[in-house]
Amino acid sequence: MTQTILDFETELYQEHLEEASFLYEQRLTLFDDPEITWLDIADFEERFEAHIDALVVGEDLALNVCKTQAMEGDFGELHAAVRVFCRQNQLDFVQECLEALDPKDTERVQAISDALNHELPSEWTDEFIRILSEGDQRLIPVAAKLIGYRRLSSGKELLNALQQNNSQAVSNIIWSIGRVREQYARTLLFNKYLKHEDESVCSATALALLRIGDPQALDHCLHSVHSGNWPFLLLGLGGNRSTAAVLIESANNNKASADCLIALGLLGDISAVDTLLSDLGNADFAESAAIAFNLITGAGIYEEVFIPEEIDEDELFEEELEKLKRGESLYSPGEEPGTTITRISQKPEDWQKWWAENKSHFNPAIRYRNGKPYSPACLLENLESEKSPRIVRQMAYEELVIRYGIDFPFETDMLVSQQKQTIGKYAEWIKTNGSRFREGEWYFAGQLIHS
Repeated sequence: MTQTILDFETELYQEHLEEASFLYEQRLTLFDDPEITWLDIADFEERFEAHIDALVVGEDLALNVCKTQAMEGDFGELHAAVRVFCRQNQLDFVQECLEALDPKDTERVQAISDALNHELPSEWTDEFIRILSEGDQRLIPVAAKLIGYRRLSSGKELLNALQQNNSQAVSNIIWSIGRVREQYARTLLFNKYLKHEDESVCSATALALLRIGDPQALDHCLHSVHSGNWPFLLLGLGGNRSTAAVLIESANNNKASADCLIALGLLGDISAVDTLLSDLGNADFAESAAIAFNLITGAGIYEEVFIPEEIDEDELFEEELEKLKRGESLYSPGEEPGTTITRISQKPEDWQKWWAENKSHFNPAIRYRNGKPYSPACLLENLESEKSPRIVRQMAYEELVIRYGIDFPFETDMLVSQQKQTIGKYAEWIKTNGSRFREGEWYFAGQLIHS
């Protein structure tokens, strides 16, 4: 191969890597983009896949390019390179990337973690369980997240790692324990970590315990609502009618938060409607109140809103800065740069009018989701809908596990094709088993509970 051809092919592989990097970084911004549905992300994933495939086909020359850029390139190039290494079964190259990883560089840590979560060859499983067991503090967060994400059978190893670990990896380990639903972790989680000084650890612990099926965690969350924001979503995921009363009281006592309102939507008790309507008038909470109201009622009220482009003051002339300080517009009417988006309505009058017209259709004795008596099928709707915000889809999955005890592994950052497969499994399970559960009732760990 002549040097000219070699240089050309090297540049070509570098371009593939750069494009893959760009698409990876772009994908990360799409999950919460109001203009992009979760199904739309498939297009970006297909384009990304084409570049990875080209690098895999490029064999040794492409591998060398990937190896260089994994160390010298940006975090997106690291991510793409590690995915190529996985497909080419180059464990030693991945190990070199891990050895060079700075745990304080959160972008690169996430990049390599995401790559392994999506691509880990099954024959490498023991290597990452070994990393967890040997206690390398730099790599435990990546190894622990991988084990939980892939639901690897390593509950005991996670439990041992938790008992020997006091680092920032604690939340990752606990999250993974909840993902693999390690029953033997109950006592340690409840006694040591549910009352941790770090609220993120408390939240991860409560979620893990709820997924395992431990109702004691709910009692602790209820007792903690006045000391922090972290218990609210957990109570929405596993609480009952009396829980709704506690959250309504908290919201009405000027302690409303986005999580508290979303939790009320998850609980589906129409006694929360007045509170939600009230908070729609608060700009800080309007979006969360609207999402919650829609979760209960399924009203589906949307609006078109113009979102102005953010102004970079460093690019303004002095006279423009002066106008900005005086509160004057920099643009003529109709010329302001920005985007018009469709979003769930944040106008209180829209929801008040709808509720006045439809309130009589709701029975206060049962709980609702999407305007229907709460059931596994309603949660499936939330998973499937293109209009569901990311938080609603993630919570719907957690509810299927916590309420009904059925767990087909799912995360909202899984590839769209994988999400569709999991949703299909839930659909089949609900078709066969959904009638076992009484609609509109409260369940925990598959058992009917008193409200």
